[in-house]
Amino acid sequence: MMYKRGQQDSAIRFLDSAIAKIQLTSVEKRSVLNTKTAYFLNFKKRPDSALKLADSMVKVVEAKPALIKHYISALLVRGDVLMDFGLYEDAFDAYVRAGKISNSISKCYALSSKLGFLRYKQGFFQESIPYFKKGFNETLACADTSSFEQSFVSPQGLLNTIGLCFEKLKQPDSALFYYQKALRFIDERSLIFPNRTEFALMAKGVIYGNMATAFMQKGKHQQTEKFLLKSIQINSQKGAENGDVQTARIKLINLYTLSKQYRKARLLIEEMENADSSFKNLISQESIMKFLYAKWKFYDTVRDTKMAYINLERFHFLKDSTETANRSRQNVDVEHGLRDADRAQMLELLKKDAQSKQFLIVVAGIVIALIFVILFIVLKNLKRSKANIENLNAANNLVQNQYAQLTQVFSVLEKSHVENATIMKVVAHDLRGPVSGIVHAAKLILADEDLSENNFRMLQLVKDAGLNAISLINEMLNTHHGLGEKEPTDIARLLNDSMNLLQFKAEAKAQKISVTADHIIVLVNKDKISRVINNLLTNAIKFSGENDTITIAAVQQEQVVVISIADQGMGIPAHMGNGIFDMFSDNRRLGTASEESFGMGLAISKEIIESHGGRIWYTSIEGVGTTFYFSLPL
Repeated sequence: MMYKRGQQDSAIRFLDSAIAKIQLTSVEKRSVLNTKTAYFLNFKKRPDSALKLADSMVKVVEAKPALIKHYISALLVRGDVLMDFGLYEDAFDAYVRAGKISNSISKCYALSSKLGFLRYKQGFFQESIPYFKKGFNETLACADTSSFEQSFVSPQGLLNTIGLCFEKLKQPDSALFYYQKALRFIDERSLIFPNRTEFALMAKGVIYGNMATAFMQKGKHQQTEKFLLKSIQINSQKGAENGDVQTARIKLINLYTLSKQYRKARLLIEEMENADSSFKNLISQESIMKFLYAKWKFYDTVRDTKMAYINLERFHFLKDSTETANRSRQNVDVEHGLRDADRAQMLELLKKDAQSKQFLIVVAGIVIALIFVILFIVLKNLKRSKANIENLNAANNLVQNQYAQLTQVFSVLEKSHVENATIMKVVAHDLRGPVSGIVHAAKLILADEDLSENNFRMLQLVKDAGLNAISLINEMLNTHHGLGEKEPTDIARLLNDSMNLLQFKAEAKAQKISVTADHIIVLVNKDKISRVINNLLTNAIKFSGENDTITIAAVQQEQVVVISIADQGMGIPAHMGNGIFDMFSDNRRLGTASEESFGMGLAISKEIIESHGGRIWYTSIEGVGTTFYFSLPL
């Protein structure tokens, strides 16, 4: 209780006094050493003392089968200390040892998160993201719901750290997406732990400070200042993350210098320099360097050459001494060690992933076997029918001729992007011939009465696939030339068909799709409207995160029916505007799981809806979600 109230020194003295005359068990000794390790590592910032305590903790419980779980935990703590001390290879060894032992007991030791933090410490931000995502899912799956640390503190911290990774990678949109997700998680878990509101507020304060940096990267200075001030207000309170206040103030100094608010920047510098010693002790070595750098930028900007030189000199002195200390602590080939440890980790801790890959190999083998079976059937039927041989030869010659034409067409495409639409028509038109030949050949073979049931079904699949391809080619040819045939269509059924078709994509990201629609009959081209719905629903899945909900609705309004598809994704930046509906727009972004976007779906959807006499539009808030609407006349 004393430790949690901020009385860390008194708490440790009280602990030493309390256990002085008590005979402790091995488990109790490990608990005491664990507390003191955290004290020297996180509060006193003395990793050398923390490492000695961590080594003692490991010795207390090792080689005792009954204490195997405590031994694993001790190894993980030792790895944390080694990582903070800059001994990355040794930290990896500790984690891998813990992983090898824990595999036979439990998967719930947050090893993925540990590896993620190690990658993060080394500056491998892109590589650390998959570890953090896996660690988040493992933490939720394994967490004791009554444990505040496991089901609240750790998961929100991982979401925040994923956001930090994207921030370091200069991807502010993705960073804000995960910061918002962390804030929503904190609000949800606060309902389960109503007596921990102080921690929830403190965690939000840290996230607000991180969000400010993302807004700074986007050039949105008002939002940057707003969130930094919120962070400072929260974490300035007693018992909060006071050290984070100094970090936020440094960011604010940089903002004021950049936006030429020199008076505010100077006041903040003076306030930090005049702070009492107890508050200054909370600032880390890294933050001191950032403060010196911020002061140098400020004084250099206001042309105070003397002060600029003093702070720049101090910055480089501290930077050089820090780098020298890091080199003295570890002079081994860390990268080589990491590669070896990664291999060991893949062998020992990712067996499930290996099994999945083996399954894919088996599936691939089955597919290859099926291909050979189909080829055997085709060859067998070719021997039976001279006519089939001639048809297939003709189709093959036609494919070769069309390939030569397509090669010529694509060389023209490289010279002029403006001709994209025309070339698409040529490609579609030229493809229809060979695909039709393949379908015709399949039909001829299907006419053979001696085919077995399995062979008949396989060739039927070939024919159906060819017919689907011809349908898509015809749609490409007709996209800009007329609306096509209309028919009375039940909108509710069309929406449910699209949901069922794309359900597997949503399930891959643990997303939920709900449809609310009356049975409204509209005279439309069913295939084209279905294509619009599929495009919009695919985008909603692509730009939404895990466990999000996508809502589809259709309502009748006077003489039109309005269909909406709403997601809880990353949102569309305001500067993109209606440019997202342009056919050759550069407004393309990766999805939340790095899915690629080609930027044509919305342009085609707009053309289809307008050809029906309707219109398409959207509303969006960054970090909250997007809703696309389109109307069709009744």
